[in-house]
Amino acid sequence: MEHVDLRTAELASSAFAASGSETGSLPAGATELAVTADRQERHAAIVEAVLAGNAIAVPFAKFNDGRGFSLARLLRSEHGFRGEIRATGHVIPDQALHLLRSGFDTAEISDADKLPHWQQALSSYNGNYQTAARNPLALRRQAALKQSGENKAAELGKQLAASGDLVERIRIIAKAVPGRLSFSTSLGKEDQAILHAIHEAGIEADIFTLDTHKHFKETLETLKRSEEHYGLTIRVITPNQDDLRELMARDGEEGFRASVAGRKACCMIRKVLPLNRTLRGSAGWLTGLRREQSAERAAVDFASWDGSLNLLKLSPLADWTEEQLEAYVSENNVPVNPLHAEGYVSIGCEPCTRAIAPGEDPRAGRWWWESMDGKECGLHIGGERLLDKVA
Repeated sequence: MEHVDLRTAELASSAFAASGSETGSLPAGATELAVTADRQERHAAIVEAVLAGNAIAVPFAKFNDGRGFSLARLLRSEHGFRGEIRATGHVIPDQALHLLRSGFDTAEISDADKLPHWQQALSSYNGNYQTAARNPLALRRQAALKQSGENKAAELGKQLAASGDLVERIRIIAKAVPGRLSFSTSLGKEDQAILHAIHEAGIEADIFTLDTHKHFKETLETLKRSEEHYGLTIRVITPNQDDLRELMARDGEEGFRASVAGRKACCMIRKVLPLNRTLRGSAGWLTGLRREQSAERAAVDFASWDGSLNLLKLSPLADWTEEQLEAYVSENNVPVNPLHAEGYVSIGCEPCTRAIAPGEDPRAGRWWWESMDGKECGLHIGGERLLDKVA
């Protein structure tokens, strides 16, 4: 089976292998979602797709079954799904524009010889008379925006690498970002250093923290002390209550311990979804990522383009060592979470964080009942793998 990219009218490259099923309608690795799915099933499918890095396949039993179009619209508008939605089964070229405008990215075709028919159907679009968020003209502009963003990130990264001063780096970022600059703080040591530099630089930034309802009391106390110390307000962002109720109904209070998928689903509801909602409309996102923190973060850039959120992701501490961080915090009297002094290097939710022994991996204290591979909550999984798949 081949599949056509509805945005470019070309055969699409894909990370998903050809189907091993008899009908060939479902690509291996994709999460299939029936047209009869209710809201909870749709939400569960998104969780599964995001955790596995999969597409969502919507099967059409007949070409004139309109329920697939409605389901794609719901995935985009109601659930904010940003990953690939693929039409499988009985779809025809005459449906190409309707598929695209409903939210589909790709459609399966039986062989490449049929591509010209799809190209002809997609070329009939007249952008002067049809407006939609997912029309070919808008999507082509999006591709141009991505290229521009990547170029800007590369240039900004060079500027940040050339400066060794954190306050100066923050000023460089503020000058380069052409819109709202957001800073999501975990109130950990790295983010406290950035908060101090923001204050010293005197720049405007939307500063917020994610309250998962599972924080240590020391973390919440650090929030209050930071606001008092710097004379500013840090916005507190909480999870969607409907999402939380669905999570509790499905997995229970301790579901995050039952499996890696259950834990990542909890992180998604409590952290990833609230973060992505809050970052919408931002032009830049400041983070406290350092290359030294873990193997997964060893290649962190000073600046990168997040195509899922259309913003610059900025990590001014990317090249800092633990010694540099400690010295900066000490020399500038930066308020820090007292748990750091008790062996908590990486501090997250209370049920999922423990102190570590000297010499242990800095991430060993997070979800310690899991293997050491890929210990991330999802906030900083690359845009192509996660943040572009959930809003």
